[in-house]
Amino acid sequence: MQVTIDGVPYAPVCNTVARIGIAITTHNRADVLSRTLAQHQKYLPSGALVVVVDDGSLPAASVPDSVQIIRNDKSLGIVASKNRSLEALVDAGCEHLFLWDDDAYPIADGWHLPYLQSPEPHLAYQFLDLAGPKKLKDMAVLYRDDKHIAYTGQRGVMLYFHRSAIEKVGGFDTVYGRGMYEHPDLALRIHNAGLTTWAFADVVGSEKLIYSLDEHEAVERSVPRSDRETLVRSNAKIFGDRRDAGYTGYVEYRRQRDVVITSLLTSQPDPQRGVRMSADPAVLAAWSSSIRGADAVVLADELNSPPANATLVTVPTVEMSVYFARWLHIYQYLRNHQEIRFVWCTDGTDVEMLREPWDEMQPGVIYVGSEPKTYDDVWMKQSHHGQVYATFLNEHRNSTLLNAGLVGGSREDVMEFAHRIIRLYYRIESHLFWGTEKAPQTKVDMAAFGIVAKSFGDRIVTGPKIHTVFKTDGVGREYAFWKHK
Repeated sequence: MQVTIDGVPYAPVCNTVARIGIAITTHNRADVLSRTLAQHQKYLPSGALVVVVDDGSLPAASVPDSVQIIRNDKSLGIVASKNRSLEALVDAGCEHLFLWDDDAYPIADGWHLPYLQSPEPHLAYQFLDLAGPKKLKDMAVLYRDDKHIAYTGQRGVMLYFHRSAIEKVGGFDTVYGRGMYEHPDLALRIHNAGLTTWAFADVVGSEKLIYSLDEHEAVERSVPRSDRETLVRSNAKIFGDRRDAGYTGYVEYRRQRDVVITSLLTSQPDPQRGVRMSADPAVLAAWSSSIRGADAVVLADELNSPPANATLVTVPTVEMSVYFARWLHIYQYLRNHQEIRFVWCTDGTDVEMLREPWDEMQPGVIYVGSEPKTYDDVWMKQSHHGQVYATFLNEHRNSTLLNAGLVGGSREDVMEFAHRIIRLYYRIESHLFWGTEKAPQTKVDMAAFGIVAKSFGDRIVTGPKIHTVFKTDGVGREYAFWKHK
């Protein structure tokens, strides 16, 4: 029995794991969108999610209650709107992703089934040429069998992706600006990654399933001709170079964000304080209130509520020094959040942001804290045990002491930095267990931080632009991103 609610076919919760997602992008074409939505509702697959991405239409697009709407306050173009489509469908848990222009729609029941049943993780509705007397003559058929047809190029009317293809190569590349060539670029990246048999293919008989107003020259283009021509000229070379080079780069499709992370781990004693810290958001209040231009994230194992302007992420309690556990939690958080662009990991009790660093940060550079002393320091020697640390402290006794309370960079670099600390920690712990290292356990991370920083060579940057002079109550604050103690 098929149940319909408000004109939408209903699917039981148990059937929604592999949901179908339909995203329609629109810009200033209210009548066209209304007609398209009516057709989609008429032929909607059971349990499908329908999302409209309104790219800054004036007035704003209107949709039925059964349709989710996402709006760009101002027009951002095709690339950004299609990426928001992917983001919305993937975040909703959809497995089969259908990205539509607002001037195309289904015309038959079961239109989606040939795409779902195909082993190809990417296909697109294609028409060889315009339906009327005017012809473009810009594509040819490369291959045809009883199920698929492949072309030398691709139209962007309706794009089908299995989620796995997007997870492999990402989304539409912002190198194409507001658009033109962004969808064949993505199709080629999927193909060059070895996921599809042909770069530009469709199911046979799709003209009986889908209707394109553009194909029949029955609609005004949403992008003016002069703008299209300008975009085509600027983007054609990028696409051509990538096409011939076999480019397969991953492109993040989620809207990127910057974050500042701190940890408050209170289930274990703090080795420097000798006692457990209090799970009190007040100790992070100055830190959280200072963060600007980014999300403030607190990784905590016992904290019940975050300080103002911060997000609390609860992490598991682990029996290891809090100074090493924080790097484990940082790595795992960054691994789980691919939408992050730049990140800073800072102490939360003695660090405050003085000015936003985001516009001045460069990919590939890792920014760290430091102190006006060297590794030839009494506390460093007393607090670090074993041959690995002793060798490092001796070799770098005249080098500036780097401070583990500040590290910033791209998500990928900081994640790798944290992972190298954890790898070093577990290697040393294993040698202690095996008896190949005879030394007390080291419970602070300053030397480990230094070892890892040195492993990145000249990519490490520190100094007065990064933070104030350590333990001087803000000397150099007129230059620095951060105040540290």
